[in-house]
Amino acid sequence: MIDLVTARKRVENFLGIGDSECEKHRKHELVITREQEYEFGWVFIYATRKFVETGDVKDALVGGAPLIVDRHDGQIYCTGTARILEHYVDAYRRGIRHPAKMNHA
Repeated sequence: MIDLVTARKRVENFLGIGDSECEKHRKHELVITREQEYEFGWVFIYATRKFVETGDVKDALVGGAPLIVDRHDGQIYCTGTARILEHYVDAYRRGIRHPAKMNHA
């Protein structure tokens, strides 16, 4: 089992947050904007730093699906952006899980 601090660190590593090598090759700096706790773990929402600062939709991240971190196995799972978050949370509870793949390119 993992705790929230460990889960957050895993998401930061996955997104390359705080990794100067990843960030210098990426067009936008990412930040975690919200985390929600559930019985299975946490959901992390993220955005570009510029969007958080300006609120301007032209600075928004396209396709930045929330990430689930399971407190039991410590793995990161993808959700989606086509539906509301609760749809993906319910699917996760039913066992529909999509492991996240590392891709900083």
